[in-house]
Amino acid sequence: MATIERKKNGSVRITAFAGYSVSGKQIRHNTTITASELAGLTEKQREKEIDRRKMLFEERVRNGQYLDGERITFAEFVDMWLRDYAEKKLAPSTLNPYKFRLESRIIPSLGHHKLAKLQPNHLLTFYNSLSEAGARLDTLYMPTELLLTRLAEGVNTKAMEANTGLYRKIISRIKAGKGVYKETALKLCGYFNIPLDNAFTASGKDEVLSGKTIRHHHTLISSILASAVEWNIIQSNPAERVEPPEAPKTKFIVKENYYDDEQVLSLFVALENEPIKYKVIIYLTIDTGLRLSEVAGAEWSDIDFKSKQLDITRQRQYVSGYGTFNADPKSDSGIRKITISDMVVDMLREYQTYQKIMRLQHGSLWHESNNVFIHEDGKPIFPNRPSIWFSEFLVRKNLPKITFHGLRHTNASLLIAEGIDIVTLSGRLGHADKNMTLKTYSHIIKSKEKQAANRMDQFYSRVLGEK
Repeated sequence: MATIERKKNGSVRITAFAGYSVSGKQIRHNTTITASELAGLTEKQREKEIDRRKMLFEERVRNGQYLDGERITFAEFVDMWLRDYAEKKLAPSTLNPYKFRLESRIIPSLGHHKLAKLQPNHLLTFYNSLSEAGARLDTLYMPTELLLTRLAEGVNTKAMEANTGLYRKIISRIKAGKGVYKETALKLCGYFNIPLDNAFTASGKDEVLSGKTIRHHHTLISSILASAVEWNIIQSNPAERVEPPEAPKTKFIVKENYYDDEQVLSLFVALENEPIKYKVIIYLTIDTGLRLSEVAGAEWSDIDFKSKQLDITRQRQYVSGYGTFNADPKSDSGIRKITISDMVVDMLREYQTYQKIMRLQHGSLWHESNNVFIHEDGKPIFPNRPSIWFSEFLVRKNLPKITFHGLRHTNASLLIAEGIDIVTLSGRLGHADKNMTLKTYSHIIKSKEKQAANRMDQFYSRVLGEK
């Protein structure tokens, strides 16, 4: 049975009983309907809303669905948020960095606080600590002479592996005087019982986290606490009352990470005798501006050879701890239809014929797949493999270094040079907003400004010359 207590400030407190504790004390749970939630209602509507909330709260307590923010810690709620929401709703590529931020910094600093007791000052203290030297987790720790001497004293490597959980390769790396991350360094310090400062020297110790990275932590914390409010575990989100460090304005610059038309020609010449799979991948990416994950996710059923169009409906990704999987495009605008050039359509047909030949040669060892790009035995290509091959290819052919993503930028720069409008380009690239396209390629667009003036001069000469 639940009871109602009306406060002078217009709020209503509902108390529900959940039996007795082992000591015989009655267990009570409370929730409050604020005055603002009842504002604007008639007396009859107010009573009806209060009765509705009372029944719902009583049912939640009776069914064990009520959680008290005064009793559970922030860490306990995070576990629940991950299990009941994040792991079911978020893509692994999003969830993985979330878990890293939670496990590496957020939970160790804030996890012990009771959820309802977490205050803005706790968050500010945490953000300030992230601004201090040593907050970076990618700082390398270099072994000192003391540690190297201990390692050279005939230490039992197998015993060290068993006690520290470190692989032989990591131990060999340290013996060679190379740096490791702090977590690894601490394991070795524990094994030898040597203080960290005596065993290792931190490289880049004064480096701090950027305002952008700290803001990422704030956004994640705020999102988790917003869920706690939505689930009626706490009444307000303390992160909404905190202003984290300003993130610098992002400049989408792709300078020197794309090829001009002459460099593209050199690239095509160098590709002439390369494996057909990679040749088609490079041509297709330059032709369409696909992302690496979209190339890896392309399937034959996505290609309409008659209309010469490619449907982009998925990404194929690899995330450590999750393996390889298909995922939806980054946004709704990522789902798109792109027209392919005649030359690349012909190359795709040739590659499809090549796959049929490979299928016959492999016989029963062939792995059936609808993926366009596959390994020699038919298995879908590893998502990062085209990028790895492309980097090695550029070195082998002594071509200017760009990333695989630079091929996407190359496509955009070539289309801009040909006068393709921003709206069309943005649609082909799958940008959610044409302003993203403008920001990303602003320097390329500006370089065409002089050409526009020259064209106007040509126009004036032609028109005025007719007089």
